[in-house]
Amino acid sequence: MGLLNKDEAACRQFRAQLEDAATAAPGAANLSDLLAALPAPSAAHAKACAACRAAAEDLHGVRAALSALPSNADLGGPWFASRVMAAIAARKAELARAADTWTFLPSLAVRLTWVSSIALLLASAWLYEKPVSKPPIAAKQVAMDITGEPLVDTTAPATNDDVLASLAEKAR
Repeated sequence: MGLLNKDEAACRQFRAQLEDAATAAPGAANLSDLLAALPAPSAAHAKACAACRAAAEDLHGVRAALSALPSNADLGGPWFASRVMAAIAARKAELARAADTWTFLPSLAVRLTWVSSIALLLASAWLYEKPVSKPPIAAKQVAMDITGEPLVDTTAPATNDDVLASLAEKAR
């Protein structure tokens, strides 16, 4: 027991009975009706204890404020549960359709891989068997720079001996 509230057990018992009385008498118009729904010892305790009387006033005020608000359960009507379940089923079907949209992708990827592999194999076989055509020698083109001079020296000697002879001549 605390120093300020010597009757703490009685206060706890009063608050428990107050909740039960408020549930049993939901239409209590004022605080005295709520206290009248309590057993006699608890009602006497409420008159003697200011904290318990304040708790009873708070509970009555909250219940009065909440009873003034419209109830959402009344708006639902008798078909509320079926509408909610239908909305849930519709959302579930929408999500299933979205998931089914992408289920074909792995099988498509496998088929696309096989088709591209076969196409690559056929193209490489065709290029391998294709005869190599050499351009005629007269039509051989030499890369030119901006001034029109050939980029490659076309006066190269035909044999290795000519290379050595030309290097010896340059050295003299």
